Amino acid sequence: MSEFTNDAERTLIVSSDGHAVAVMPEYGQYIPASHREDFAEFCEVFAREGARTVDPASLRNRLDEELVADWIENVIDPGRLAGQTDPHQRVKELDAEGIAAEVIFPDFGLPWELHPPLKAAIIGYSRSPEKIEIANKAHNRWLADFCAEYPDRLGGLAVVSFADVEDTVAEIRWAKEHGLVGIVLPTLPDTTPFFDRAFDPIWDALEELEMPAASHTAISAVTTYMPTGSLMKVPHPACAVPIMTAQAYFFTQQILNHMVWGGVFERHPNLRLSLTEQGTGWVVSALAGMDYSWESSYLRRDVREIVKRKPSEYFARQVFLGSSLFSRAEAEAEARHAIGVDKICIGMDYPHHEGTWGAGPGTTEYLRATLGAAGVAPAEARRMLGENAADLWGFDRSALADIASRIGPDMTELLTPPTEDHFPRGDVHKPLATAF
Repeated sequence: MSEFTNDAERTLIVSSDGHAVAVMPEYGQYIPASHREDFAEFCEVFAREGARTVDPASLRNRLDEELVADWIENVIDPGRLAGQTDPHQRVKELDAEGIAAEVIFPDFGLPWELHPPLKAAIIGYSRSPEKIEIANKAHNRWLADFCAEYPDRLGGLAVVSFADVEDTVAEIRWAKEHGLVGIVLPTLPDTTPFFDRAFDPIWDALEELEMPAASHTAISAVTTYMPTGSLMKVPHPACAVPIMTAQAYFFTQQILNHMVWGGVFERHPNLRLSLTEQGTGWVVSALAGMDYSWESSYLRRDVREIVKRKPSEYFARQVFLGSSLFSRAEAEAEARHAIGVDKICIGMDYPHHEGTWGAGPGTTEYLRATLGAAGVAPAEARRMLGENAADLWGFDRSALADIASRIGPDMTELLTPPTEDHFPRGDVHKPLATAF
């Protein structure tokens, strides 16, 4: 008997990873009067020199020229990036890809942010702490207005810095009151780690308000360190990207380590954390190693005064995976069951080049090449594609089911193995990652 509910089941997809920013001058209305003149001057500089992640000038740092040309022809010229800044265009893009709802992170291109991290690190560009705080608040207010156009479908994450705990708590409360669904964790200096007890009021507020926190590669990390000296001495510009990417993944993944061994999960049992765009296969070896340290290593047993449960128990209770850049290796039965079908929240990563929509024939074919090729059962596909993320971020599943019935891809088609390889490059065929 077929596992499919019916021949025309429409799949509910909630993307755990999307990005949005304003057209730079539009942030001006959210900037305090005391800084508007300075921001207007910055906008002129940005128009001449600035670049967002999706712009050709930025893409050329990591992609071959033929891929950039293809991006210009098939994404930029048809106007498919407009959804990054316009909520109405965003929903059109979601409809075209069969996505009912989306969790929205910031992208590079916030106020006074001239370049993405790689170039900024190499040339030594940075923003002052004061401007970071103003930029974060401006983006949050813009994003709240952006998401309010489609509150059932767009779940925005507030940007906070943790620099001032009282102010951060106030901003979290503002975000909740204005419809944002969680926060994205910042990059912290190693002098004030995430497990610093000074941050407990932040975790308390998130628990009280039932707002998850999310980490995201290149946005969240346990250190502000950047290997600028190494990057400036690479033998070829292309070599800088894998060096920086490996470091970015490592320092983002270490947030899980800090939350467990620093006692944050023990002190805050109702806090929920999503580990987004940092791979998923690595958690299997990471948790096995952490459990071994807790159970069988020479580690002092009195660590259990702080970490009272096995690390994997905290993971099971409180952690989810924003599994964008998902691969077939991660979808295979052994891997997905080891990772946890109830933990995986697949993301589409709009509007980035490596997303499911931007390269190849689109999201349905990408999912066929991963879930379909791996023989994922419908019940498991429902969890990973929509139900896990909807439950974590508080989307109304009944409202989304109505949307999915109109735009969702056919489940049978989506789980049918592909007959040709549309993704010879990219993330579909990457190997199962382990912890660094």
